[in-house]
Amino acid sequence: MSKEEHARDKETQTEHDFIAEMEIKYKNSIDENENIVKRASETTHFLLGLLNECDVHLLKPDVLDKSMVLKCIHLKYDTDKVNLDYTHINTEGDLINSTSDTRSAGKGRLTNYWGTCSTIPLPLADCPQYWETETRVGLDKTLTGSNLILEVGVCAEEEMDMTHFVARRPHAYSLTVHHCPTHKGICRVTLKEGKVVLHLPDTIPNTAGASHTLHYGVVYDDARKKIVFIDVKENKVISTLDNVDSSQPLWPMFGVFSPPVVTLSMRLVVGSDINMTEEKKAMIVKALS
Repeated sequence: MSKEEHARDKETQTEHDFIAEMEIKYKNSIDENENIVKRASETTHFLLGLLNECDVHLLKPDVLDKSMVLKCIHLKYDTDKVNLDYTHINTEGDLINSTSDTRSAGKGRLTNYWGTCSTIPLPLADCPQYWETETRVGLDKTLTGSNLILEVGVCAEEEMDMTHFVARRPHAYSLTVHHCPTHKGICRVTLKEGKVVLHLPDTIPNTAGASHTLHYGVVYDDARKKIVFIDVKENKVISTLDNVDSSQPLWPMFGVFSPPVVTLSMRLVVGSDINMTEEKKAMIVKALS
């Protein structure tokens, strides 16, 4: 074979290799696009399935993404854990800051915390989770000391019964309402792992004989590592806590305090009972962004 023929054969072989390589890349690109379409279809199907549930809401109508899906989870008070030395759950299912006439002893009950936890910890999920509490507050007397009124929040299991409230504990994230000697009024405080993040005075008037309703919402977003506390009545975000440590399961906590000077009845508002307005969605989107 002459040098010219050898060179032509080599050039032809190189062209064949190039064409074969292009064909492989083309096939791979088709497969990859098909996989992308398949994954997108599966995600869309999953999200549409979620949205068919009455307790799931799309935070942005034009964004079909797991991070923009809000699930109003079905939390329940743990009746087996409630601290019967200071609180009880009445026949309507509300948490009350007084002892019950019929008290049953049982192993596993909280002995320090004034209230109870949920029956299960918060599940790890790709989408934000939401629940609310509505608390009727009756002031039997004008408050003068450092009376703690209520607490809603989350904490690790090892922290839930160390003291009568969890806000000052590590691995705890809480909203508390209490009488504050500094401001000489009833204040609202959010805490992260024992440290005050926000202290707002004048939550409700400190007037003997007065009654009020405090309605709070809690957003837990494991993907963004955020917890958001919302004042539902005032229609505004109270506080957003960042860098939430979810290395341990987090348990929703519910505390009611200070009998007999305060009479409390805390109701859980969950699932389809939650009134999810467009204004509430917009607040949550802004707080999570």
